[in-house]
Amino acid sequence: MSTCGRTISSIQNANHIILIVATVASLCTGPAFAQSQTASQIRKQQEALIWTTDYEGLVDGKIGEGTLAAIKKFQARIGHPVTGQLTSLEEGQLLLEGRARRTQAGFRQFTDNEAGVSVGIPLGLVQGPTETKWGNHWYSKKNGLVVETLRFGTEVSLKDLFDRLLKINDRKVAYQRFVENTWFVIAAFEGKAAVYVRADVVTPPNQPSEIRGFSVWMSKDRPAEYQAIPPAMLSSFRSNTDRKNDASSNETVGSAPPTVVNPPPVVIQTSKSAVSVLDCYKGLGDCPAAMTPASVAAFK
Repeated sequence: MSTCGRTISSIQNANHIILIVATVASLCTGPAFAQSQTASQIRKQQEALIWTTDYEGLVDGKIGEGTLAAIKKFQARIGHPVTGQLTSLEEGQLLLEGRARRTQAGFRQFTDNEAGVSVGIPLGLVQGPTETKWGNHWYSKKNGLVVETLRFGTEVSLKDLFDRLLKINDRKVAYQRFVENTWFVIAAFEGKAAVYVRADVVTPPNQPSEIRGFSVWMSKDRPAEYQAIPPAMLSSFRSNTDRKNDASSNETVGSAPPTVVNPPPVVIQTSKSAVSVLDCYKGLGDCPAAMTPASVAAFK
């Protein structure tokens, strides 16, 4: 049964609505196109949907519930039938919008050999990097944005650090996930400012385990488009040499990942030891914005 005559209503994103004028001709060209999609094509769509703020999941080349919901949000925004299957013209429009937004943010992969991580950074929105004890720091008071790479020793367990970060500054946690002795993610609010932290346990060859990750702070006055930054960073984040999810604003959104050559990926090597996490765990001294037990100056 054709979906071309179906009536739809616009869906409002939690933070904003973007109105786009769409071509009517795209409404009835969908099923055959949708059924022939490859994993590479799905990856392109997922990354673009992140930058249009319709999707907050991982770029993995798989059509799951989150991806389907994001496609429906996009279709509703542009005034098309909500099918969950992109037509060829809808996909073209999505990729163009996603690419424009990513380029505007200046989102590029940055490999931090001090922190032992690699992650996409919105370089068009921040100044830096500035080296810190725990990695590197990018900041813009004007744009109300702080991005940091993180590297600490494991004097405190991953679970204890996770619990501490949940409670700092009376945070209101929007999302949390903890995988025992492996990794965690926290998305939270302090008043109207937003904070996002990803941390992994990493064990370099013949060395003690470390905690590596990144954090993002966003002002209470942040534009709605900033909600794309944490999921885009999460999908590009790695602590090894596997480049398949790397971001580059020079490439088409969601372009095919580089071929991983033998030998298999290894942990990113660093030139110095990880700093102790104890002082920051206790709220003492100079610490990342996400671990500071007071309002960050840029967000007051």
